[in-house]
Amino acid sequence: MQKDSAKTLRYGYSTGACLSALGCGLWHFLQTKSCSPAIKLTFLDGKEKELPLIWDNINQGILQIQKDGGDDPDCTHLAILSASLFQSSPEHAAKEDYILPIGNDMLILHALYGIGLCTRKGLDCEEGKWAINISPRKMLTMNLQKYGMGQSGQPHIWQLNIGVEKGEELAKKTLNAKLGIIGGISILGTSGHVKPFSHDAYIQTIRICVRTLKLEHGVHVVFGTGARSLKSAKSFYPDLPENAFIPIADFIGKSLEIAREENIPEISIACMAGKLCKYASCRFYTHAHKEEQDLSLLFAQIEELSLTPAEILNTAWHNAQSVREALCSFTAAAQYRILYTLGQKALAFFQSLCKTTVFHILVCDFEGNILMTIESEK
Repeated sequence: MQKDSAKTLRYGYSTGACLSALGCGLWHFLQTKSCSPAIKLTFLDGKEKELPLIWDNINQGILQIQKDGGDDPDCTHLAILSASLFQSSPEHAAKEDYILPIGNDMLILHALYGIGLCTRKGLDCEEGKWAINISPRKMLTMNLQKYGMGQSGQPHIWQLNIGVEKGEELAKKTLNAKLGIIGGISILGTSGHVKPFSHDAYIQTIRICVRTLKLEHGVHVVFGTGARSLKSAKSFYPDLPENAFIPIADFIGKSLEIAREENIPEISIACMAGKLCKYASCRFYTHAHKEEQDLSLLFAQIEELSLTPAEILNTAWHNAQSVREALCSFTAAAQYRILYTLGQKALAFFQSLCKTTVFHILVCDFEGNILMTIESEK
């Protein structure tokens, strides 16, 4: 695997690259009757890499591969993908299948199990088809043609069946259901490589969610920083569709940029006190390891409010190491005043990024219950 010399983190390969490895490995086997331990692929960025294959079940016509995501924490790391390749005919193609031209040949790409079905527009897979994105399909056809498929004078129709073990269970750890992909994982990959600990995939998922909402004529998106805040937001907005609620983790700045690019006119943001304080400090990205909690704004805000002795439960708040610890030094009424003031500053930050958008901030307590809403003028 390729390594990043600066961070010494291992690069891996995507499920899309696994699809190409299986297809090319099977094609090479049918042509040569030899079981090579690895297959060399050309990735979409032009680089070449050998991927190891598992031949244990080739007597049943099945080839397998175990995905290696390198040092990326993706849920499909070490997943087993299986495939078979055989001559077929057009009537065997299901409506969910992709029909891919490869030279003089045609390839029916069919999912057996563990791969989801796309049920919405706006994704990189087609509505009503298997959740196999366009880049993996392109990588597959490019490599199969390189290995000689479609180069004979006589045209043939081939069928490649693909499956992912425990794919339906793995999909529960992804945003597939929210994206409109049901029954399994997606076969993904832009170039075929997996960058270690890359945030690109998460941001792209947010982009797809927002784009899908826009294509379905949605005008109000609800960004939530976690499961508890989003759950409360769904109760607060019972009439909004499920796909209006999008988890954004720490990517507040990128999420707002995406919403602005898609011309979403109304945005709600559900968050807890810690994230609210970072928003008030104009933090574009809020991960604790990258953006340590700066409490100076919080402390300054508390001082400006001139809270009465009755509102201060103890004076240790100025030594607090977290927003939560600091707030525990005040009465519920004082906490409300502090958070509301921080919310006004956060609102100003949001409006600086999306000047014409109507904003609602849903401030949640540490159990996820909504304490207050702060809104811009409509």
